[in-house]
Amino acid sequence: MKRLKFIILASLLLASSLQSCDDTLDINTDPLAASSADPNAVLPYVFVQYSARKVPELGTRICDVSQYISNTFNSPNRGSVSSFLTGNTWGMYYVQALGNLSLVKADAAAAGETSNNVNAIATVLMAHVFYEATSLWEDVPFTEALNGAEFPNPKFDSQETVLNGVVDLYDEAIALIDAIPASGNFQITANSDMFYGGDMTSWRRLANSLKLRTLMMLKSGGANVDAKINETLNQPLIESNSQSAIIRYSGQPGAQNAMLTIITRFFGPDNESQDVFGPGDPIDELLRDSGDPRYDLWVARNDLPAPGNDLFPDPTTSVLSNNIIRADLPDMFIMPAEIDLYKAQLAFEGVAAAGDAETNYKNGIRNAIKWWGQDIPGAIATVSNSTIDSYVNGLPSPSINDIYNQQYLAAFLQPVMAWNIWRINKVPVLSPPPNSSIGTVLRRFVYPPDEIAANPNTPADKPTQEPMWFEN
Repeated sequence: MKRLKFIILASLLLASSLQSCDDTLDINTDPLAASSADPNAVLPYVFVQYSARKVPELGTRICDVSQYISNTFNSPNRGSVSSFLTGNTWGMYYVQALGNLSLVKADAAAAGETSNNVNAIATVLMAHVFYEATSLWEDVPFTEALNGAEFPNPKFDSQETVLNGVVDLYDEAIALIDAIPASGNFQITANSDMFYGGDMTSWRRLANSLKLRTLMMLKSGGANVDAKINETLNQPLIESNSQSAIIRYSGQPGAQNAMLTIITRFFGPDNESQDVFGPGDPIDELLRDSGDPRYDLWVARNDLPAPGNDLFPDPTTSVLSNNIIRADLPDMFIMPAEIDLYKAQLAFEGVAAAGDAETNYKNGIRNAIKWWGQDIPGAIATVSNSTIDSYVNGLPSPSINDIYNQQYLAAFLQPVMAWNIWRINKVPVLSPPPNSSIGTVLRRFVYPPDEIAANPNTPADKPTQEPMWFEN
């Protein structure tokens, strides 16, 4: 019965969540129909549309693919990806995000160096959207994607081409930031830049960090990017939780995280009482009896067994805590633990510029625990520095699998990143869900029917169990 309720109510929830996010920002015009691209009007629209699709669509529908949640509604984890999911996400990426950002970028370029800040922000966000699009579909439009007049039917580029292009976009953004004049620049309002309020030093650090993320995927696919990785490691990167890129939800009506909205709209007051989201088996296996404070922060009733793969929780099992399934849980873009653990991996593999593997490993775990137990906006439960230090300082030197496991944990509640991390490392071991039509973990989305019908260059869908290029 619970699964049936999820299926019936999914589309209603999405519609209401999108409308509520738009209302909170009071955006009363459609930037797609605008004759100009005022960044202070268009950028918040892009931030909101991105998050409003990502959290309820991807966050609550593929978070059991990587199994950091035991089960979700309308999940594609058994191998069948619905056109509703693919179409909405594709439209958000290419129309609402990239379409608007390309307009902002073009206007900023035409305005000259005093709009380099606007140009750089749009470029970073565009690069990230392309990164996520190729993460879901592999081959996607990139080189011809944003020139509809010349390329009404854009070709689909290989994943390696897209990822290299993403790295180039981050380099372009960094160069734009470095060339910002000392005065006379366009004033980006705090409400328009939902990450950093127009602080371009923070955007430069973000661009480098996202560039490293992309280079790690290229490296996984076999590309020779060692020199670029070394170059990036010597640039400022995100180092503290205060530098994290997140989209905040106030928690007030109309501005709530959609994971809780699902529960309050259709079931009851909170996750712990309604048993909607439970911890996946890997979370339970990695954290139970480990002493890691995240177990108590993330999992309620954790003296009981986990629900199990592809099952919803019930009163006899553990459940995800109200500390994380809450109205003001932010949408997390990137935090320092991810960077620390990349550096730990690279140091373990002998990259001198990455520093010491054990130091980076422990820094990553410490930053992750501090994020969830201290620094995340709106935390209900907290963890003391002494508790964190006692746990982290007592950890032994890591193996490479220890580092991979921590990368997986650091991506908790980041649906695309959690899936990417697993597909790169294949750690921890994930069991296929029962009754899966593909007999393995989902590897890709299928192309949306509207894109197939509109663009004759759309490739034939590959089987959803076929690994992507970056998994090689």
